[in-house]
Amino acid sequence: MKKKVSAYWKAIIILVTLTVILGLSTFSTEFCDWYADNVYGIICDAVSHVTGLLPFALGEILMYIGILFVIFSVVFLIFLIFLHKKKGYRKFCASYFKTFLMLMVCLVFVYMPSWFIPFRGSVLGKGENTQRTEFSLDEIRTLLQYAADGVNKAAEEIDINADGTVTFPPKSETYKKTVDAMNELSSEYSRLKGYYPPVKTALCSDILDRMYIGGYNYPFTMEPTHSKYLAPDWEILLDAHEYAHHKGYYKENEANFLSQLALSRSEDPFLRIGAFSDMYYYLLDSYTITTDKLWGEMLESGKLDAEKVNKMKAKERWKLSIEIFGETPELCDKYFQITEAASAIEKEIYEADSHPIDNMPAVNEAIEETADVGWKTQGNILKENTYDGVTLLLLQYFEGKLY
Repeated sequence: MKKKVSAYWKAIIILVTLTVILGLSTFSTEFCDWYADNVYGIICDAVSHVTGLLPFALGEILMYIGILFVIFSVVFLIFLIFLHKKKGYRKFCASYFKTFLMLMVCLVFVYMPSWFIPFRGSVLGKGENTQRTEFSLDEIRTLLQYAADGVNKAAEEIDINADGTVTFPPKSETYKKTVDAMNELSSEYSRLKGYYPPVKTALCSDILDRMYIGGYNYPFTMEPTHSKYLAPDWEILLDAHEYAHHKGYYKENEANFLSQLALSRSEDPFLRIGAFSDMYYYLLDSYTITTDKLWGEMLESGKLDAEKVNKMKAKERWKLSIEIFGETPELCDKYFQITEAASAIEKEIYEADSHPIDNMPAVNEAIEETADVGWKTQGNILKENTYDGVTLLLLQYFEGKLY
């Protein structure tokens, strides 16, 4: 007589089949873009309306539960070596690992529509990018000047107290203005329209700080989360960055671009200064790389006398560089005073807490090594769509607007 397949295994087979189908669908960039534009937002808004009501990050709690499941799995398997003759224990292990398998299958299944499909879409959901990818030094400098002017103008509007401190606006105020800025940009990037839950503070902020992680999203619970240890100016920008991820723009260059662009249009100087300064430093890196490349080409071609240049002092080479390439747009002193005041707040928050990991060098080293592997893996996956890729998106966006 043929043995019937239990309801449990039928559910497993159905979920695995659906997961495979969803996975295969990601080979179509057009489908991924359509899904992110038309379906993902409905799911995201519905889920985050519920999880956003919780005062803690549900996703983080579920992560800890998952870690415990893995630890217990190892422990139970070790005990099974010695207790394999115990029928009751074997039955317990069978039930436990069937539950664990079901959770893992459900996890991967949910992962597909909540993260993987929108991630596999095109950059900014615009389809194949046919815009040019090479920009002149003058064009980069023009955009760099735009960013510097934005920083300096915002700095002028921010008051510095007599004792050197800055009174940053309350989080409730910046939350509303950040959401307004993101929604305002939805006229150009439609996924940004809709509900934005408050960004939650991670319980594991001490670990995140050691891993150089400012924030992240839980795809399963649609909860943007940030570290507790952030300077207020950086926190505003990072929250906007995480909101871009939250709305389905999961590549890092997308999130950088959208957060910078949205906040740079705000009337609030605290939002603008974070956006323009982030924009400035990414562009400055590209500007420096370009000038270094041109400098090398001039030495190699003989346009510059290599022997003469090598004999120059640093100050003389710097003056020669200005003569050739022009002056680099700079940020005003007031900006650095503001960032110094923000950093002081971050330091105060950090020092107010105890940090037991400081007394556990082995644990701290393991955390840092894990972070190194994680950042390297992310870079290998994202490639040109990592954080630095924002410079190209900015240059492409402002073509025809500034140059």
